[in-house]
Amino acid sequence: MSSQERLKRVFDEVHGYIELDSLAQKIISLPIFQRLRRIKQLGVAEYVYPGATHNRFSHSLGVYHLMKSVISRLRDYIDPDKINILLAASLLHDIGHLPYSHALETYYMNILGSETKINHEYLSSIVIREDPDLKDLLKNEGIEPSEISDIINGRHKDPLYNSLLSSDLDVDRMDYLIRDSLHTGVIYGSIDLRRILSTLEVDRKRRIGVNEKGLIAVENFYLARLHMYRAVYYHKTVHGYELMLVKLWERVLRERPDLAEYKDFGFIKKMISDGLYKYFDDNTIVSYLGSVANDQYIRREIREIAEMFLFRRGYKAIYDKIILSEEPMTNSENGSEEIKMIKEVIYLMDKYGIDSLYYIPVIENIAIYREDEAITVRSRDGSEKKIFEHEGSIIKDLPKYLNIIRFYVHPMMLRISPASDIISKYFNKRF
Repeated sequence: MSSQERLKRVFDEVHGYIELDSLAQKIISLPIFQRLRRIKQLGVAEYVYPGATHNRFSHSLGVYHLMKSVISRLRDYIDPDKINILLAASLLHDIGHLPYSHALETYYMNILGSETKINHEYLSSIVIREDPDLKDLLKNEGIEPSEISDIINGRHKDPLYNSLLSSDLDVDRMDYLIRDSLHTGVIYGSIDLRRILSTLEVDRKRRIGVNEKGLIAVENFYLARLHMYRAVYYHKTVHGYELMLVKLWERVLRERPDLAEYKDFGFIKKMISDGLYKYFDDNTIVSYLGSVANDQYIRREIREIAEMFLFRRGYKAIYDKIILSEEPMTNSENGSEEIKMIKEVIYLMDKYGIDSLYYIPVIENIAIYREDEAITVRSRDGSEKKIFEHEGSIIKDLPKYLNIIRFYVHPMMLRISPASDIISKYFNKRF
């Protein structure tokens, strides 16, 4: 059978027809990959943007499609023996995502206080190495799981392979900006994908870059990402529901003995090695929260918050400030006046015995670009500069950080003293 006969085509709403080779078909057919159909790409964003119900399954196919396009463009720089590894990495880069994506990720990173950075790249590495079906498939195909893991985590010995999937301008970001923009209806995420792909280069450090013809398209890429951070990924209501879920999940695991094992990250790893992670998805969490909302043995306030989350009655953002800066704002003693105010409010809430379940302080620093990771632009004379150093680029005039300072409270806090008094005093809110 010819390689052409082994190809299958699926239609994607972003890229049109995507051709799947034999290896891709085998990976996609695995239960652990099919699980991604039940992991929404944007978690709770559908609470604000009803169309944002797309999943990590379609996104992963899109990343695979773009990886094939980039490999074709840069084929002179890529070892033919590594093509299958790069394509497998593009399909599997999100294979470890927890239910509701970054919300539960935040729980395991912050609530548990693990020394290991438990993000989806780390989880994907575990799935690639430990899921029984996937591990056997890769072994039978002669693919080393650790090499795929290294590419996903940006640790491969060849920097080009890292930058294809983990850099400022990688195939992951190219796909999710367009896909998320389409499904939310937020046009700010639109990018000139064809122009970017047609101007890709490999710089002298063997990292992905562009020639000068792609400068404007890459500038737009950076700006689109900044605007999507503000309009979608860190939209105050979307962000509030994500953090509400983190808070709720932590309390549910305290209250429900039958779910307490989820507090142990070792249990998550065992699910993976036992081949059970394929059942752990967004539907699982919704089912648990539904049972919590109707469990008379759980404290009333936990039941109420579970119901609030399920039926879109969230915490209120009583303070919301975006600050653009050259350095990230922190919650250290020499932080901004806004951060000092948030810390004072937290102190008073604690002093008056107000349970932290009822309020959520937020201090987030998002890099618009990092100098060491910024894309290289190659000029017509062959010289190379980072995009923020290029004299014809507007990126040099952008601030480097988007800082978000917020304070969310349970609606009940707006009606009960002393919480309502503290809120009125510090946030000039009267209810």
